[in-house]
This record gives sequence, C-alpha cells and structure tokens, in this order.
Amino acid sequence: MNNKFLIYLHSHLPYSLGKGRWPFGEEWLFEIAESTYIPILKSLYELKKENINFKLNIGITPVLMDQLKSDYFKEKFIEYLNIKEKRGKEDYSKYNKDNIVKKLIDYYLNEINEKKELFKKINYDIVEAFNEFKKDGFVEIGTSAITHSYLPLLKYDDSRILQIKNGIKVYRNYLKVDPEIFWLPECGYKPEVEKILKENKIKYFILNYHSLVEENEDIFRYGRGFIKIQTKNKFSSLFLYEIYSGIYVLLRNPETSEIVWSRDYGYPGDGDYREFHKKSENSGFQYWRITDKRVSLGEKDYYNYERAFEKAKIHAENFKERIEKIFIDFNNNYNMNGLIVAAFDTELFGHWWYEGVYFLKEFLKYSSESKVYETTLSKNIEENVPIKKGKFIESSWGLGGFHYTWYNSETMWMWEKIHIAEDTFFKNSNSIKDKILKFSILKEKFLLESSDFPFLVTTSTAKEYAIKRFNEHYEKFIKLINKNVKPEEINKDDFVFNSIEFEEV
Repeated sequence: MNNKFLIYLHSHLPYSLGKGRWPFGEEWLFEIAESTYIPILKSLYELKKENINFKLNIGITPVLMDQLKSDYFKEKFIEYLNIKEKRGKEDYSKYNKDNIVKKLIDYYLNEINEKKELFKKINYDIVEAFNEFKKDGFVEIGTSAITHSYLPLLKYDDSRILQIKNGIKVYRNYLKVDPEIFWLPECGYKPEVEKILKENKIKYFILNYHSLVEENEDIFRYGRGFIKIQTKNKFSSLFLYEIYSGIYVLLRNPETSEIVWSRDYGYPGDGDYREFHKKSENSGFQYWRITDKRVSLGEKDYYNYERAFEKAKIHAENFKERIEKIFIDFNNNYNMNGLIVAAFDTELFGHWWYEGVYFLKEFLKYSSESKVYETTLSKNIEENVPIKKGKFIESSWGLGGFHYTWYNSETMWMWEKIHIAEDTFFKNSNSIKDKILKFSILKEKFLLESSDFPFLVTTSTAKEYAIKRFNEHYEKFIKLINKNVKPEEINKDDFVFNSIEFEEV
C-alpha cells in the first residue's frame, strides 16, 4: 500500500516586536526562534546532508513571517543570543562545585554558538531558509489569516475576507508564489470561510476530527469510482474530505496527535525529558529533568541530555510503529491507501518539549525506511488518497471544541469592541481617500482582531499584558478614524506590515 502521513507544524506568534520584553513581549519571539525555529532548520540541514527524503509541511502565519523578515528582529535576535550566552557563563560561578551542572552549561553554551553560526549562515533570514527547503521539494509552507484572527466570531464576512486575502498577500510578497494550504486560526471554522478560501485559490485546510458530521452511510470517491460504506468509525480521519470541487479538508488524526501533544499521556511527559518550568534564575538554563510529574520542582533530578535524546529516539521509532499499525488496520478493512494528518503547534518542538526537535528528526529518518507509508506534502495529495464528501460543524481546537476559549465572560467586552471597529471601518472605508491613513486604520483593525488577546486573557497566561495591548490597538484605531493622530506615527510605532500594500474587499 502507498499510505500517506502528513505532518503540519503551525508556527505563530502575535505581533510583539517593540512591545515590551521580559516577561511578556518581543522576548517571546526571540525565545521561540532560538529554541524551535533555528533547531528545526538545523535538523533539516542534517537530514538533507544524510540524503533522507523527508517531507514536512510547516505553516508560518503572516504576522510571524513579517516579524521574522524585519531588520529589527535580525539585529535584536543576535543581541538576545549574546545576552543569553553571557548569562550562561555567569552560571559557572554559581554552580562552581557542581560538575553535572557545569557539563550542562558547556553543552548549552556550545548550542548557542551553533545557533549563532547557523543564523549567520542563512543570512539572518529564517523564512527564506524554510523557503529554500520548499524550493528543493522537502517542505511545503502554509499560510493563515493575516493576524491570526478567530474568524468565526468576526461580525462580517468582509472582515474574514480581509483577514484571509491579506494573509495570502503577505505570503505572496515574501515567497513569490501562491499558497495552497491554509491554517484556519485555532482551527476556528464556520461554513462561510469555505467560499472565501475557494475564491482565493486555497486547496486545503485543516480541521479537528470532531468537526466532522458523520452519517450511518455515505458515499465517497476514490479515484473515479464511488463506493458506499459505513462511515461512523475510528477510521474516518484517514480520508481526505472534499467540500466542493477543488477544496479539501485535512482532518487531524486524534490518536497520533495526542501521543505527541499530551504532557500527561504522551511522550513529552517522560521523566527523562528536560523540565520546562524549573530554570536557573540568572541564565534561564534548564538543568533538571521532569523526573516524575507528581514531584515538586524542588525535588527534580538533574537532566541528562544523552539519556533524554536516546529516549527521544525510542519514542520516534514507537511513533512510526503506531502509525504503521493504524494504516495496516485501515488497509485490511478497506483495501485502499489511507491518509493520516498530524498537526501541532511548531513551538511544541524545542520550546515546550526540548527533545521534540530531535524526536522529529529521528522520526523523519525512520519514516523514510517505512514500507507501510511515506511522509508527504499537501501538494496534490488528492491524487493519491481516498476522497469523501464531508460535512462539518462550526468548531475549533479550543476547550470543548467550540468558541469558549476565545468568547466567555472575561472576553465578551473584547468582541464588543472588535465589532464596533468592524462597524466603524465598513461605514467609513469608502470615504477615506488617503491611502496611508486607510492602510494604518486597517492595520490596527487587523492587530485588534488577533486571537491571541482573548486567548491570553482566558488562560491567564499574560492577562494584563493582553488587555493593555488590545486596548492600545483599539485606541489607535479610533484616533486614526477621527484623524486625531498622524498615520505615520502609528506606522512607526506598529511597524509590522509596513512593506505590504493591503488588498481591500
């Protein structure tokens, strides 16, 4: 059988450059670039050098892409690495009698040096480095709404159109091609987006498994034939779903997603892996392992990276075997190829789960040897996998599978302001003749609509920071509409997208 396994890594961070540092602000981006994006690129270069025919789908949201491409990021990221290196060296004196920690300090400092060298090697351009792998056929790059807005809760389809069209515009501006695969922010789906994606030449988007509406019987298309089968079963996620001609839904497979994603039930919770939450107060270096999820941070054992990487290798092989078993069961039941889609936040690998990058690399190596399946790009996948007609319900990958994570008693006021901004913009847009002013107003509207602000409030991750940022963009929007501030001042302060000429509805 020629089964297909598709990995999609969704990379996103909100606009944060120039918007504060520790504990909340632009350091988010520097930290993720250092712990996730650069290490993944390093692994891809190593796989290429080893002649491994890997395939990886990675989405880079427009707001993240624009930040990574900025000269500000390139300059400040080097500064961040130098500061991290300096503080790491200071840990030698703090732990001067602890040989285990000193070995880890050596290891981390060498790692930082390698990251600086790789950043220079790729000419300080993370986006273009991924694009080079795209050109070579190893990677497919997806896009998303321009500021990762939670699309189902926007008041007007025109707002959804602007978010989607301009997300594609940013992608096209930097990669010089049109995207085919689109990540609906937070997997936030409502049927209205299908037509918008279709009109913008998007072929594929990803939804959570629970979004699928199943019936006792259905008809699916495989190649040019039609077969009638029972569809209400565990194999439903192994099909590609056609909504209407030329646009397809990729369903996240629940089993493969949970085993990698879950700290409680999946690989990342293993006691040998590095503990995320316990850090050196000075350097932020992490010298401890999870040990046991039930023990306090003060009881954590020291980390052994050699043992942890060996465990990641074992888990990568186990993951490959689990996937093979799912495919073999599917093949035996239906005598046809299957499709498994595993979608994750990119930041899981490296940032949250330190060994995750190594796990991913080893998994791609193991997969290249599999006789049951091959890893694949989204491009033209409909030519090789079974296709069904699909019906889907309004949904997300948030708590409860619906809108709660972004719309609840703590965030309702945010959506009231977003809807006021929508009303105000569409009421006044035709009368705004100054292109710079209109650009600035639209940019603040986009930034206001970011899904990150209600998410951070709901989860209390950075609640006060999120509220401050949200109100900042709302106030700038109102001032621009009332012509109480010069747009040039706003564009200097919020310099994201300044090289992009927005498209209108």
